[in-house]
Amino acid sequence: MNLSGKIALICVLLAPLTACKGVPDHVIKPDDMAELLADRHVAEAVVDYNAPQWRTDSQRIALRDAVYARHGATKQDVDTSLDWYGHNLARYMDVYDRTIEILEARLANSDTRLRAATNLTIAGDSVDVWPDSRFYAISAQSPSHNLNFSLAGDANRERGDYYTWRAKFANNQRESTWTIVAEYSDSTREYIYERVNGPGWHQITLQTDSTRTAVRIYGSLMARLPERGAMWLDSVSLVRNHLNSETYNRRFRQRILRK
Repeated sequence: MNLSGKIALICVLLAPLTACKGVPDHVIKPDDMAELLADRHVAEAVVDYNAPQWRTDSQRIALRDAVYARHGATKQDVDTSLDWYGHNLARYMDVYDRTIEILEARLANSDTRLRAATNLTIAGDSVDVWPDSRFYAISAQSPSHNLNFSLAGDANRERGDYYTWRAKFANNQRESTWTIVAEYSDSTREYIYERVNGPGWHQITLQTDSTRTAVRIYGSLMARLPERGAMWLDSVSLVRNHLNSETYNRRFRQRILRK
């Protein structure tokens, strides 16, 4: 068999394999689909987190269509592509993994990490003081299954401040636990912990003592991984509010450790 005949035979043998690796012309290609889904995910997070500003379906549809148009696609293009990927789950998982990588890379380059590094003091009666990334994917491959934060004192912290840690969970199939702790100058610690079950929005609030100022606020989420894939947290925030007498009685649920 001459060289051209061998090449032809190899092409015939490899044709089924290359066909499996490709996607039809009418389907958005994997890399493009991952970028589109990452942008759509960000847009959905913005809508969820700022629900009062996106009250109508028409506003949300307009935002979605704008995201698709940015990628030169229409709703029909995306629906058709998702239908194909839905019947080719291995390819869909590749796209899904790439989407997570894109989101994590964007967040790694965001100014939230810069704010944490410079220990920027934030003024105001109600402010988001979360010091790190807004999005997390915790999986078996993650270095840790815990999400931790720690805030040193700043000039705007006051006695009786309360902190609400909030996030939107996805693929949260098993019971996780999160905790917020206030540490005072005499090494006394006051804390609250709660269980987190199921997907959707969850939050936990710590009320600090109105007679003294906390020198440190810290917390931890102990994640229990799903059987498959990663557990996601989106739109993570930690809002600090100054003392409110109407909500101060929530302290009865908290525990105190004294040295």
